[in-house]
Amino acid sequence: MGATNKNKGDMEEKTKSYDSIKEMFEAGQAMQRFQTIHNVIRVDYLELLNIAEANIEVQESFNALYRACIRSLFSLMEADIYNLNVLDSYDDFDDYDKFINKLKKTYKQIAATWGKETIQQKYFSSKMKDLLTLKKLRDQLVHPKEISHIHVATTESFNMVKKVFKDYDDFVNEMMTNFFISVKIPVNWNR
Repeated sequence: MGATNKNKGDMEEKTKSYDSIKEMFEAGQAMQRFQTIHNVIRVDYLELLNIAEANIEVQESFNALYRACIRSLFSLMEADIYNLNVLDSYDDFDDYDKFINKLKKTYKQIAATWGKETIQQKYFSSKMKDLLTLKKLRDQLVHPKEISHIHVATTESFNMVKKVFKDYDDFVNEMMTNFFISVKIPVNWNR
């Protein structure tokens, strides 16, 4: 299997080509699974953000919802990472690798295969600092060792969660635009 370039006017699209219809079909199923799971979790996440926003004046509820927003964002990202690796895994992919390593390697692999290196590099260079800050908060919430690790929500901290989500959401949408697979020709229909 390999990647090929197809030119359409001024826009260059990179397509991953497969050796058989079966391989292409499996890749199509993996893309569909990624999109379906991502979209279901994304809609849930947007609703969670809305509920948290609506409860900003009730500190106890706001705290619980804010904490849920932090944890749930990383659930969305973990699902994306796993399903993108089903589609096109990086060398030695292991679902038990550290989150940041998986995130970086996954999107570097996807970017290289589909010609999205500029998008990937832009996100990593400008948005990773905020994501890493939020990841640290998530780790403290999931494995609290001190009372301070059970974070109290503020409007500022909630806005940061919304920003990190929006940055990631924009990134994924841009990465997945003009995302194609094909089968090499001639097609052997007997495979």
